[in-house]
Amino acid sequence: MTATAPDGAGTLSPRQVFWSLIAHYASSMAIGLAVGGFVPLIAVTLEARQVDTVMIGINSAMTSVGVLLVAPYATLIVRRVGASPAMVAGLLLTAASALTMAFIDNLWAWMALRFLIGAGVSIHWVVSETWMNAIVSERRRGLVMSIYITSIASGFALGPIILSTVGTEGVTPFAVIAAVTALTALPMALIRRLAPPLALETKGSVRRLAREAPTIFAAVLTVGLVDAAFFTFLPIYGLRIGMPSETAITLLTAVFAGNVMLQIPLGWIADKVNRRGMLLVLGSICILCPGLAAWLLKADSLAAYPILFVWGGCSFGLYTVGVTMLGERYRGGELIAANAAFVMTFEMANLFGPPLSGWAIEAWVPTGLMVYMGAIAAGFVILSIVRGWMRVRGAVG
Repeated sequence: MTATAPDGAGTLSPRQVFWSLIAHYASSMAIGLAVGGFVPLIAVTLEARQVDTVMIGINSAMTSVGVLLVAPYATLIVRRVGASPAMVAGLLLTAASALTMAFIDNLWAWMALRFLIGAGVSIHWVVSETWMNAIVSERRRGLVMSIYITSIASGFALGPIILSTVGTEGVTPFAVIAAVTALTALPMALIRRLAPPLALETKGSVRRLAREAPTIFAAVLTVGLVDAAFFTFLPIYGLRIGMPSETAITLLTAVFAGNVMLQIPLGWIADKVNRRGMLLVLGSICILCPGLAAWLLKADSLAAYPILFVWGGCSFGLYTVGVTMLGERYRGGELIAANAAFVMTFEMANLFGPPLSGWAIEAWVPTGLMVYMGAIAAGFVILSIVRGWMRVRGAVG
């Protein structure tokens, strides 16, 4: 995956770019809603059926497995059917698999269906990020991609809200989430003729991304490892330090609020400053926040919540700036291959993050969780500094 010159995606009019982005934002929010709603819905449903927690975890992992196995073939899928049909198919596959789960009571069938959901999400994820990066100008790239990340995060937030409204029993929650996901396939179909030209020649490779763009690779790896720790173990950390369960959950709410609300400001800033330098600043903040949050939480101070808010925003800001830099560096078919590797890296990190962070919190109760997340950020910052020094010395491109 070598960087290439900009392609001819700029032939779209500003109005066409606008409506293309609106369609992508809507479908991305639907994907976020599907994932954000199904993770707790399926966990609660399986728990009510007295399924072993290990099997619940394996079932949950099948979505990531679907993403990992299908993402490398995104270029092949787009070459065969086109960008818009590929995304429509991904959305409909996600919706159909989700709805089917409401009528099947077999755990192994659910695992297969969750794999298909991951496959559908993967196709949409890779093609959508590539498409948007290909049609936006460099001066607006950070803002555009940050709105996209905010759309997904908003979908994550809507998922649990919908469940609290329609409940978690029966066909209804599955049907509602599936319907919303399927409906957003319509705007993607309507912009079929606005898809940018992509020379699809390269298969996504995590190894090549790590070799050619190690800073971008390390940024998304860091996000995946820390993101999994947040969502899996931060409420448990609160319980371990003596917080009531209701209060412990609010820790995650603060992190999630920062994730949703800070991406657009961070994307706007990314268009004004050196993006590599911005990654370094975001990583440094993510080193400081775990220790500061732990100290304030131990002191039972409400000041911990603004720290968690900033930490959540800056942590996922690494993804926002990383995917922006991906569009800055790659074009055409190289971009979709790089984006596939980017997505695969995030999902692999999400698979390894929970067991690593779980080991950390058990090895040093409960401080190990904060040490783990601070150490992950520190590793990223050190790599970024070394990489920057090498660039100044002319040792790398």
